[in-house]
Amino acid sequence: MKRYAVHRTASAPASRTIASVALAITVTAFAAKRFGYIDADVFVLSLLFAACVALLALLAACVAFQRIWSKGGPGVPAALTGVFLGLAALFPPAVVVGMLITSGGVNDIATNPVDPPELKTQALAEQQPFLNWTTDLLREKAFPLLSELSPQAAFQGLEPDRRAVDIVPRRYRIAPGQLHVAGAKALENLNWTIVDELPPDLLDAATRLQAEGETRVLGLKFDVALRIRPDTVGALLDVRSRSRTSLRDLSTNAGQIRTVFDEIDRVLLETYGNLARLSVEEGEEEEDLPPVVLEDQREVIPLPGFKPYFEDGETTDPEASDLPDLEG
Repeated sequence: MKRYAVHRTASAPASRTIASVALAITVTAFAAKRFGYIDADVFVLSLLFAACVALLALLAACVAFQRIWSKGGPGVPAALTGVFLGLAALFPPAVVVGMLITSGGVNDIATNPVDPPELKTQALAEQQPFLNWTTDLLREKAFPLLSELSPQAAFQGLEPDRRAVDIVPRRYRIAPGQLHVAGAKALENLNWTIVDELPPDLLDAATRLQAEGETRVLGLKFDVALRIRPDTVGALLDVRSRSRTSLRDLSTNAGQIRTVFDEIDRVLLETYGNLARLSVEEGEEEEDLPPVVLEDQREVIPLPGFKPYFEDGETTDPEASDLPDLEG
């Protein structure tokens, strides 16, 4: 019995091998960025290189399918494996690029945008030139296209933090020094490192805190500043959150501020019980808030109801007064 030669395509196993390399590069880049072994520029370059390798694997798989369809032979499982691994390696770079497109440059947000809390450490733009160039390029090319396709989706994607109406200053019915201690405890519970602090020298003096944190997935560093000042009802708290890179993670700057507020509320609830808190709405003046009268338990000397003597030129007519004239 005569046997015919079976056609075997080399594109199928090559697609599987190339896709495996692309997936390995992607996983290694994520692990290295999460544990701080590479910076943002190297991370983005690694993902772009992995994406190019994954596209090459998908192209090899398409060539393998075409040859198997026309000439027959084995190789379908290897080509399918190459497609699956290539898509798996291509998904993380696509997500990162999509987050860069929809970030809108909102890397700094504060409860008081007019007078935000001060941040001592400044991230230099020169530390990530390639990432900054990529972000600017995506904004110039991708943003107009996204706006044309769906203006509403573009607004929701480009300005996610600017629409956070709940990111406003908050007032607490305690002294600034007590709120400072609660803020420091909240930052400690969040495992954020306090890098700068202005401790209270008096109970009602203005204070500040600055902490450094990392996101959970990529380990991106961000700075959070808390500014506490005396207020009519007790203490006024302003919070500012700023990312050091334009990369996005699952959490945003607005989410970091909400996390700080929630943790401070939890610390105050454990310490003082049900503590009433007032939120400062946008456009609300301090005069609109009802004043809180704090009772002083100490004994004080009452002020006299009249002046014991008169200055020159301010004497009154003795006849117009019911008091007797002591001067005759």
